[in-house]
Amino acid sequence: MTREDIVFKVDGVTIPVPTTYEWSQEDLSSEETGRTLDGMMHKDVVAYKDVYRCTWSRLTWQETAVLLGAIKGKSKVLLQYADPLVPGAMNTGYFYVGKRQTAALDLSDPGRAWKDIAFAFTEV
Repeated sequence: MTREDIVFKVDGVTIPVPTTYEWSQEDLSSEETGRTLDGMMHKDVVAYKDVYRCTWSRLTWQETAVLLGAIKGKSKVLLQYADPLVPGAMNTGYFYVGKRQTAALDLSDPGRAWKDIAFAFTEV
């Protein structure tokens, strides 16, 4: 896979490649999960969900608008992403996005307007 093959998309819209891209996996447990009185943990995992924490260190105002517009007001999105468990290929799946945040860098320069844009895609 070449650098040109690394294309992230949200619902078909190409978004900038994240500057920082962190994968984690969370397990979802049933209501029966917990500790008994003898201290023994009983864990009943019902599903595993991937989480991708993304940060863009510096984007133009236009790039920022495209990125945030692609996820605005949506309960889930179809994400094209790099999966560490699938080498050399881009994967797709449904995810939701929680808290989004960014900071203004230099609003007088549209080419360097926003920094530290960050949010996580969590598998539905």
